[in-house]
Amino acid sequence: MIDVAVAIFGAYLLVTMFGDVRYFMQGSTPRDLGDAATLVEKGLGDDLREQFVTLRGTPDVQHAARAKLGEKTIGYLRLIEGGGSLFAALPRTPGSASNQFEGQFTGRMRRLSDVRMFPWIQQYFDGEHIVETRDLSSAQLLAALDSGALAPTDQLSLNVEQPDARLQLGRTSFPSLAAATAAVQALGVPHFTPREQPSPAFYTFFARIPADQRAAAQAKLTEAAAPLPPGEASDKPDARIGALIVPFFTSYLVPAAALTRDGDTLSFPVGDTSPGFIVEDGKLSPRPLTDGRLTVDVASLRGAGRLQPVNVDVGGHIVLVDETPADQWPTFALWLVVLGVVGWNLTGLVQLWRRRQA
Repeated sequence: MIDVAVAIFGAYLLVTMFGDVRYFMQGSTPRDLGDAATLVEKGLGDDLREQFVTLRGTPDVQHAARAKLGEKTIGYLRLIEGGGSLFAALPRTPGSASNQFEGQFTGRMRRLSDVRMFPWIQQYFDGEHIVETRDLSSAQLLAALDSGALAPTDQLSLNVEQPDARLQLGRTSFPSLAAATAAVQALGVPHFTPREQPSPAFYTFFARIPADQRAAAQAKLTEAAAPLPPGEASDKPDARIGALIVPFFTSYLVPAAALTRDGDTLSFPVGDTSPGFIVEDGKLSPRPLTDGRLTVDVASLRGAGRLQPVNVDVGGHIVLVDETPADQWPTFALWLVVLGVVGWNLTGLVQLWRRRQA
């Protein structure tokens, strides 16, 4: 009975330690997996388990985590190209910057579910509620709408290019809102002045200025700026000084169920986001809405995206950086000892069975 118990327990140890033994047999030269994006596109196969590898990818430093394991501190990173299926664990030294990581990782590749820290990794990264945006062209968006490929709960981002320009007039060059307004009025174009100015550094306006006339308009605003006091000039960009004209884009977050198409137009609710402007009586006025919905031409879409939550994949992989096959030699030696003990006990059981048969 003791021989059977020892053999069963030894077999359990042999199985649980076999991953370390398999990794010990890899040799000292890492397998170059290339870029993470290419690897993910090919598929993360089971042949990656317990491999000594080198992998290049983009670390998600915004959601980096640290954990204390005994006397060691380990940093855990998600590789952006892998979504929730590719991670790296790096030893961190005291005082090292928590948001500075290289884009190349060399070490032991393991299944996430084989790592004892997996429950903690899953809890942390899922708790971060990470969302990635998958870019869609206008044609892809329309095709998805027509084919019903979008779930009603899918979140879409729509970036609309407005026909107007945003004007920013520095508060040092234009000492009052009245002075800035007079300079904009001198352009002789329809414009709109927001009631609440969003920046303490400059005044904001919107104006219907064609793209090919914006450089000339900016030069005219610069000429209207008040001279700078002595010592105020600087070679560094300063939003408080001069004038700037930039394109005006609006972005909307829309549930797929609320987005409708009618020919070459799209309709969706805008919430508190600016709907843009129309020219009315020689002035810019906020674009009217119909039941809180904005209608835009498909041609005005600058881009679109599908927001996708990122969750940790149980079948994903993690690179344990700086863990080499040679580090597992004690485990390999212990595995051989256990193998010998199991073999000895099995030999004793076989001899006992033969004696009883005799």
